[in-house]
Amino acid sequence: MRKKTEEFSDLQGDPKIGRKLRNARERLGMSGDSTASAAGLSSAQTLYGYEKDRREPDFSALIRLCNTLGETPNSLFSFPDFNRDLMTEVMVAVEEFMLVNSRKIDPKIKAQLCFAVYDALAAEPDKLRDDKGRLDLSELMGLMRLAL
Repeated sequence: MRKKTEEFSDLQGDPKIGRKLRNARERLGMSGDSTASAAGLSSAQTLYGYEKDRREPDFSALIRLCNTLGETPNSLFSFPDFNRDLMTEVMVAVEEFMLVNSRKIDPKIKAQLCFAVYDALAAEPDKLRDDKGRLDLSELMGLMRLAL
C-alpha cells in the first residue's frame, strides 16, 4: 500500500494522517478499542498501525474512521476545501468562452483548463472579477488560447 502514497505524491495534501487520526480520537476521549469497534476495524492494533503511519486504511475504512471521529478525508489529508459554487461558476465561464470563440476541445483538456482557472481564482479571488463581482476571464484569454 505504501506504493500508492508514492504514486500520488504530486497531489496537494499530506498522505501521513496518523497523527491527525490519533489527535481526533484523543480529542473525543475515545480509546483505541472503542474507536476500532465503532469504525468496524478488525482490532485496535489496526487503528494503531494507521495512527503510526505504518499502515494505510483502504477507502472504506477511511470513511468509517472519518464518520466515527467527526473528520473528513480533506481535513485528514490537509487538502484545501473545495468550493463547489466556485467550480460551477468556472465551468460555466469556460463553457461560455468556448461558445463565444467557437472552440471545441478534448474533455480532459477542458477539465484541466477549468482546474487551472479555479486555482487562479482560489489564489487571487478578486483579480478575475469585474466591478459587479462577475467572473471575467479576459485576463486569462491568452492562457486559454494556448490550451486550445
